[in-house]
Amino acid sequence: MKDLLSVALILGATLSLVFGVADASAQRTSHLPQNQGWNKLPGNVSNRYSQMPIRLPLSLSGGYAEIRPNHFHSGLDIRTGGKEGQPVYAPADGYVSRINISAWGGGKVLYITHADGYRTVYMHLSSFCGEIGDFVHKYQYSHRTFAFDTELPHDSIRVKKGDLVALTGNTGGSMGPHLHYEIRLAENDQTINPLYFGLPYSDPIAPTIAGVKLYPGSPHSTIAGRRNELKVYPTSQTGKSKKNKMRSSVDDTISVAGRFYTGIYTYDRMEQGSNSKNGVERIELFVDDTLFSTFNIATFLFEESRAVNAQIDYREYERSREYYILSRRLRGDPTNFNNVSRDGGYLHFDDGRVHSIRYRVSDYKGNSTSRTVYVRGERTQKRDGLQDDVDNIEVQGEPIAYYKPFFLVGKGFVLNVEANNIYENDHVVYRTAADAGGITQQHNVSLRRNPLPPHDHIDVALAIPDGVSEVLRPKLVVVCVNGKKVTACPSKNEEGRVVARSRSWGAFALRADTIAPVVQPLDFVDGKALRGTTMSVRVSDNLSGIEQYSCTANGEWQVVEHDGKTSSLTLDCRLLRGGKNTVVFTVTDAVGNVTTKEFTVYK
Repeated sequence: MKDLLSVALILGATLSLVFGVADASAQRTSHLPQNQGWNKLPGNVSNRYSQMPIRLPLSLSGGYAEIRPNHFHSGLDIRTGGKEGQPVYAPADGYVSRINISAWGGGKVLYITHADGYRTVYMHLSSFCGEIGDFVHKYQYSHRTFAFDTELPHDSIRVKKGDLVALTGNTGGSMGPHLHYEIRLAENDQTINPLYFGLPYSDPIAPTIAGVKLYPGSPHSTIAGRRNELKVYPTSQTGKSKKNKMRSSVDDTISVAGRFYTGIYTYDRMEQGSNSKNGVERIELFVDDTLFSTFNIATFLFEESRAVNAQIDYREYERSREYYILSRRLRGDPTNFNNVSRDGGYLHFDDGRVHSIRYRVSDYKGNSTSRTVYVRGERTQKRDGLQDDVDNIEVQGEPIAYYKPFFLVGKGFVLNVEANNIYENDHVVYRTAADAGGITQQHNVSLRRNPLPPHDHIDVALAIPDGVSEVLRPKLVVVCVNGKKVTACPSKNEEGRVVARSRSWGAFALRADTIAPVVQPLDFVDGKALRGTTMSVRVSDNLSGIEQYSCTANGEWQVVEHDGKTSSLTLDCRLLRGGKNTVVFTVTDAVGNVTTKEFTVYK
């Protein structure tokens, strides 16, 4: 086994070359303007792009900058009446600048760049229309691929305002038919809230405040005499439930000792009876009737999106999907969405007096809701430290600063964390354990105090143990184990080691994938007549994941639709001839295991 200490010194550069990714902090700052309020954006956005991209009243199943797993929602999810195939129209003159087709994410995505510096984006489409559809067909067959991502020349496909460009669908990660619609700055793809461009809609309902929390802000802080967070419930509709009583009077005052911070779970519904919990425009926190902080996202860069994890109660969101937006601001948070007036969003009262903490939440139509909590400041038994004191408390693990790179070298293991990849100074805890069925032991790395996912990714390298055969070595992948969940990381097999990157902390180990993918018929029977207009197979892999796939019908290569949600490949039966047809599906996983399945069907 090679000495990995020398590997640590070159791992960052090696992984950058292997994966083609630059330094995370450089990506986040170079050539990107600072996020600004919508009223400071170039031009008068209030009356631009006010034409709806579909001819239906605006009804949202998802709003701009809503909290989603590991990201902010970058556009509007517009309902399409529960149906696919609604016409999509260009809201302004422009040209098709990019087309992206994938089994995941946005599915079939269209980008139109406009002359005034804006770009509109349309996701989860079922198909493209006219000249755009012709381009997609030719590209897929000339490159023999269903999925692709390509930019188009400026004058290749021009569109006029009102032109039919696509049909709505349910492709990619969509969980139901709808249109995801975005407006961006063309120069850097900075996304902007489309509601600021004058889209017509109605919203007579004020936001809902579903919960407020108080959190201890240091090891010596207490909330209501305990060192745990305290959830404060809003008043129930009946007013009879003591459990749901809001602490909204001096009689319900909560004692607080030491530094603390607050969190709010809030959402907006635009229509009566809607189950959608859309985001709100603005959250304001007043302390003793003085504005203390404001949370508002009018525009953001995609490089900033994962910072959502630094701005919410991440543990609560993982547990219940309730997103409490926090008043405190971590020092490594690259955004300015949470504008705090002082002390990083922490509060501290030790005067024995009662203080009011009031949240006011507003939607995009100006409807607002307020809730107040009263606290009484008390002295702690021990001196309440400032942030530096908290950082100096002795804890287990190796210290890591959010603004510095970090290396950790274990036996047969190297961890590399780029600078500006965590949100607060912390300690990295490293342990090893046996890995049942694995090639190596598990190398478990975690953050001690703030166990948030990294902002970009972390890089790891695991040595291939002596004795692993030359046949097995190309089949090795790095896996990340979190409880019962095992995820294969994008891996590269180099001489004597496997390098990989992960977007989460966890237990890393080497495992071998020697099992080929599985291909199973879904809507047809081999050797029988077709019963519908499509021919679909389910594809799955035990570990490394599907990397490539192809289909031939009677010896001719054909496009098959790949749907990540259903893990299926679908062939349009119109591509088959009458009578007997021989259809072959070939599927390859990430380490080169191949499955070829031949079917005979009759049309």
